[in-house]
Amino acid sequence: MAQNSFWSDASLEPKRQYRFRVLFNDNSAYTVKKVKNPAVKITETPHKFLNHTFHYPGRAEWDPIDVTFVDPSAPDQTLKLYKKLIQMGYRNPVNNEQSMYGFTKAAATKTVGDMRIQTLGPVGKGTDLDVIGEWALKNAFFTQISWGDFSYDNEDLVELSTTIRYDYAFYRGKNQEIGNFQNPNVGS
Repeated sequence: MAQNSFWSDASLEPKRQYRFRVLFNDNSAYTVKKVKNPAVKITETPHKFLNHTFHYPGRAEWDPIDVTFVDPSAPDQTLKLYKKLIQMGYRNPVNNEQSMYGFTKAAATKTVGDMRIQTLGPVGKGTDLDVIGEWALKNAFFTQISWGDFSYDNEDLVELSTTIRYDYAFYRGKNQEIGNFQNPNVGS
C-alpha cells in the first residue's frame, strides 16, 4: 500500500527540475541556467552463432554534459570562461612562443575542478539547503565554449553554452551513497 500513497501523502515531494545548483570547486555557480545530468552508454558486442545473434555488454561510456550560463555584467561570465580557456593552456598564436602552448589533461581538469550537480529538496525548517541527490563528475574539462548571440530582435538574457567531458561520475542520494566519492569500492 505504501507504493500507492505518493499522490495522497502531502509530505512526499517529487524532485523538481528547477531545484538544483552546480558547484565548481565547492563554489556555487549561480549564473548556471540549465545543466544536463550525466548519462552513460553501455557498448555492446554481438556474437553470431548459426542463426542467432547474442549480445554481450562492453564498456561504459559517459556522455558529455551541456551547461548553459547567463552572462551578468558583474561578475562577467564571458571573462570567467575566457580565463578558463587560457588556464587550460590556450594562447592566441600572435608570436612563435605563444603558438607553442597547448592543452594538457592536468591543466584542463584543474580548470573545471571538482564539478558537482546537486538536486535540492523543498525548503524546510531553517535556511539550510536540503541536498537530496548529488552527481560528482571526475576529471571534467571543457570541450566547447560558446559565448552566445546578440540580437536586436529580442530582450532575452545573453546565454553562454559549454560542453563538459568527464571520465566517470558518482551519484549519491540523501543519506546514502552509491559509489563513494573518494573510494569507488565502497557502497551498496
